[in-house]
Amino acid sequence: MKLYLSPGACSLAAHIALAESGAAYETVKVDIRKKLLPDGSDFRAVTPKAYVPVLATDDAGMITEAPAVLSYLADKFDVGPGAGADKYAMIGWLGFVGTEIHKQFVPLFWNGSEENQQAAREKLAERFALTVELMDGADWLVGGKPSVADNYLFTVLRWAQAVKIPLPAELEAYQARNLERTSVQKALADEGLA
Repeated sequence: MKLYLSPGACSLAAHIALAESGAAYETVKVDIRKKLLPDGSDFRAVTPKAYVPVLATDDAGMITEAPAVLSYLADKFDVGPGAGADKYAMIGWLGFVGTEIHKQFVPLFWNGSEENQQAAREKLAERFALTVELMDGADWLVGGKPSVADNYLFTVLRWAQAVKIPLPAELEAYQARNLERTSVQKALADEGLA
């Protein structure tokens, strides 16, 4: 397998899952702003979407979009809650993180207007509070142990620090728990973020 990533981007969630799986994989660091691969070739030749993550697999072809990549890895390597209600709860969290948290960072990272940036900050504070409420005191999002949904939430919560948005104490503790995971430490080190 080959994971196309940009250090610290949402592809970090898939990188953590691969590190946790113990499977053989390689990574390709993409310059996401210039849409270039390390050899200078155009990343759009890999995917016309021109953003990460992209996972090249032998059995499922090229998989794009964080929820699809993470769901594939959860199924393939047992780094998710398995089947049943917990699986669907995990998919629900992937959707929530992607649409309600991840996307709110766009104006903060991609030169949004001051008004749009302030609106994003307010929305993120609301979503962080809702995340705490939905977790209801649990250490992990679903199934009592880390899953790919935790990888995704951990990744996007890291961005809050970069744009100076405070996290609720519960999410600070959640981030600290994630940082204790060997797979998280490995992925961060591999991406030059540790």
